[in-house]
Amino acid sequence: MTQQEIAGMVKQTGFMPLFTHTDLSVCTNVLKASYDAGVRLFEFTNRNENSFDIFCALRKYCTDSLPGMILGIGTIKNAQQAEQFIAAGADFLISPMILEEINNVAVKNRKLWMPGCATPSEIGLAENWGINIVKIFPARQLGGPAYIKAVRAVFPAIQFMATGGVEPTQEDITSWFKGGVSAVGIGSQLFPPEWLANGQYDLVTNHIKKIIQYIHLSKG
Repeated sequence: MTQQEIAGMVKQTGFMPLFTHTDLSVCTNVLKASYDAGVRLFEFTNRNENSFDIFCALRKYCTDSLPGMILGIGTIKNAQQAEQFIAAGADFLISPMILEEINNVAVKNRKLWMPGCATPSEIGLAENWGINIVKIFPARQLGGPAYIKAVRAVFPAIQFMATGGVEPTQEDITSWFKGGVSAVGIGSQLFPPEWLANGQYDLVTNHIKKIIQYIHLSKG
């Protein structure tokens, strides 16, 4: 898919699950549980020493067994990482910050990159580079939905994905969309450690189905 099509999917679905783990079996099962719930956009987060090897295995698993799954890589912090994961088949890139060298790699490779922005200056920088979707991070600590509403008034053409502190409840998700986000990113609260430890991936699937329904109602 093109970067425009993936950006459109982010807005259409309003949801980005994000996950990382050092165990390939856990990662594969989480990806499958998410897919079974209806997820077609997924961020694997680059936070562990073996994240690259895990990502390569997940990329192959998606290609072989999960048709239509768009798999991106998160926590990209420099151009080298961006190049490495693009070569490994990442469909999109997400960062916790905004950095010109990553933008250059994304532009060169025609890949969607969602930089992490925390201030109007950073959002404005992204807009001036031609980026139309950014991650607001850490969204809760920056002021939550009220912060989104305030900055959105200045940047009406930018799509915001709030990540960091989004609660998996109807009330909280609704408040973010009322504030003006196009999507929310949710990580650890989608995948309780005790469920993973006990192999209760059916609970993960059912939990994500509820989140998708909350988002549908919030967007409606």
